Amino acid sequence: MSLFSIFKSAQMGDEEAILLLYNKFLPKIKKCAINLNYETAETDITIRFLEFIKNTNFDTIVSKCDGAVINYTNKFFNNTYINLLISKDTHMSLIYLDDENSFTRDVPYYDDQSNLELDCFSSLTELQRKIIIYRYIYGYSVQEIAQKLKISRQAVNRAKNRGIKIIKSIYDEYLKP
Repeated sequence: MSLFSIFKSAQMGDEEAILLLYNKFLPKIKKCAINLNYETAETDITIRFLEFIKNTNFDTIVSKCDGAVINYTNKFFNNTYINLLISKDTHMSLIYLDDENSFTRDVPYYDDQSNLELDCFSSLTELQRKIIIYRYIYGYSVQEIAQKLKISRQAVNRAKNRGIKIIKSIYDEYLKP
């Protein structure tokens, strides 16, 4: 059964089709919820996803193949993530990279813990900073980071683990009474 026909069945009230779609897109829902970083994010995204299933006219999609339907649905998740991020006024620290993949010195926004965050990042090497930001902020895989930085996966993992160890020790020191 194609994804297009599953969406159409779900729109007609088929509970099995709705459950099938929910389970298929659950990893995407969870990823968005984790990135939003508030308690009811997963519920909010799930509700919007169910509304998307009910209200979207899938007949307007030119190609009915699974790839086109998945791309259309992923655009929904990206837009939902951005809308929820804006509506919940979630604070995220942004660090920009310039064209040469080196960090710019002007960090546009930091919240109340900025001194701690600056201490953590200033204690890391340039490579460790890049790898941690690529991995945990931009969501790149270890393989993608290795290709981008032209180093081995092992070197990426080593630098990442050393950087995390440094950050953990700084936080531990910060949290001591």
